[in-house]
Amino acid sequence: MRTKTDIRFAVEASKAHVLDALAAIEMLPEWSMYQDARVATRDESGRPHRVYVTADVLGSSDLQVLEYEWTKNRTSWTVVDSSRGIGGGGWFEVTEDEDGTNVWYHAELHSRIPLPGLLMKRTVQRWNETVVQNFIEFAESYPERENFHSI
Repeated sequence: MRTKTDIRFAVEASKAHVLDALAAIEMLPEWSMYQDARVATRDESGRPHRVYVTADVLGSSDLQVLEYEWTKNRTSWTVVDSSRGIGGGGWFEVTEDEDGTNVWYHAELHSRIPLPGLLMKRTVQRWNETVVQNFIEFAESYPERENFHSI
């Protein structure tokens, strides 16, 4: 079964701040369906690249390996390994204009778990709506980076 979700929303924080909140991978359990998240490797800019997570997928745990890519406006991830055979990925695209910071969240889930299609689609849609609401609250309360200057 495959599902796709696209949700657009606004965050009351700067684009850089939202991207910083997304890069705080170790804090994913605070707002996502992940119960645990650990960065295994980082890219040359210090952003997470390979990440190990424990996901709550429709009521059961799934150990997953995610690979992230980062651009100026987007972070994307792909499930490259899963203990339950779940695949997919997604992205957050962050833009800023005179009205504020806008985010486009896209997620895909490919599951071998036998569930009726309509039930799975409704469950995944509600789950993603909760993820978005939790992320908005997380991003808006995420602490600003402190810049220290040498004297």
